[in-house]
Amino acid sequence: MAAATRRGAAGGARAGGKSREISRRRPPRPLALPRSRESGAAHPAMAAALRAARRLRVPVPRWPRPAWFSHDAERRHLPPPPVSPQPPPAKYGGRHTVTLIPGDGIGPELMLHVKEVFRHACVPVDFEEVRVGAEAPEADVHNAIMAIRRNGVAIKGNIETNHNLPPSHKSRNNLIRTSLDLYANVIHCQSLPGVETRHRDVDILIVRENTEGEYSSLEHESVAGVVESLKIITAGRSRRIAHYAFGLARAAKRRSVTAVHKANIMKLGDGLFLQCCKEVAAEYPEISFQSMIVDNTTMQLVSRPQQFDVMVMPNLYGNIVNNVCAGLVGGPGLVPGANYGHDYAVFETATRNTGKSIANRNIANPTAALLAACMMLDHLRLHSYATTIRQAVLSSLDDPRTHTPDIGGQGTTSGAVQSIINHLP
Repeated sequence: MAAATRRGAAGGARAGGKSREISRRRPPRPLALPRSRESGAAHPAMAAALRAARRLRVPVPRWPRPAWFSHDAERRHLPPPPVSPQPPPAKYGGRHTVTLIPGDGIGPELMLHVKEVFRHACVPVDFEEVRVGAEAPEADVHNAIMAIRRNGVAIKGNIETNHNLPPSHKSRNNLIRTSLDLYANVIHCQSLPGVETRHRDVDILIVRENTEGEYSSLEHESVAGVVESLKIITAGRSRRIAHYAFGLARAAKRRSVTAVHKANIMKLGDGLFLQCCKEVAAEYPEISFQSMIVDNTTMQLVSRPQQFDVMVMPNLYGNIVNNVCAGLVGGPGLVPGANYGHDYAVFETATRNTGKSIANRNIANPTAALLAACMMLDHLRLHSYATTIRQAVLSSLDDPRTHTPDIGGQGTTSGAVQSIINHLP
């Protein structure tokens, strides 16, 4: 009997020691349950839920919010974003899958020529084609967005935005850019060989904020005949695009960045954008920084464009400056463009012109679409294919017989593409 008591005591001590060890490892008790004022007891349903959670011990996730959405972003140092998102890895047999959106106007025929050139150059890219038109339902747009999310990269023709449609109709291009947070629109505007223009030696990188500003789609009619349209400028997104522009300038070994604004009139909105650019410029001491009012910018561009190196600006100014610069080097058929986010990239022509008036007439210039495809290949790190096709495109421009009407020639789209194919090794 005494032995059994001793064994029981020893077992209790061992159990007690184990209990104390477990209690030392147990996390602190979570929040106390609210109790009833009348009885002082915890609510039975809440108590049961809390007991189940303790048994499961599921940690509560702390989702990181992007820095540009935080309320105190202006008080914290924001790390610069990458110059471009990481490309998706190659899949079966080292091939990449790219979403292709033909768009409207001349888009479908130009995308056919891109596929034709890729086939002759043996580019390891497969296309997943998704059709989205000007009046396509939003379900089609969401299908295209899901395809881009799946593949990570897309090339597209422009989708027409008809201003005669009701205000509830949203631009399909804008939906794609905002849904994927493609915040940086980048075009490289440079003089091309064989193309006669007023100005020579133009070489400008234009960085346009792509997700806010006047394109926020926030407008309403206060009273009959009075419409208010909201322009949204935020410190976080202004810093984000400024970091992108300066990071691009550093990566491309450029010497200066010019911020384009209208802060003399819009002192709060554009003033905030300009102030963010100045703060970011201080982190890149090797790159000179200047600012210029947008109306003066357009005059300086058409008179002496060589003074500009890298330019950064809000959404609407970027649209205007992109088109002005495209005109300086020969027109919309020559300049490619890209839209970058943290996770996705979409490539297209720089001016986003549908070219409806010349659709299906075999006179559209394929240069911009093919150079955009080369930018896409560089993004996928298929640099040798990008260089080969780019050299073929530029070599074909040396022959005036291949020039389409937009650059003063009498050539055809198919003739220009055949010349490019003939220049492939």
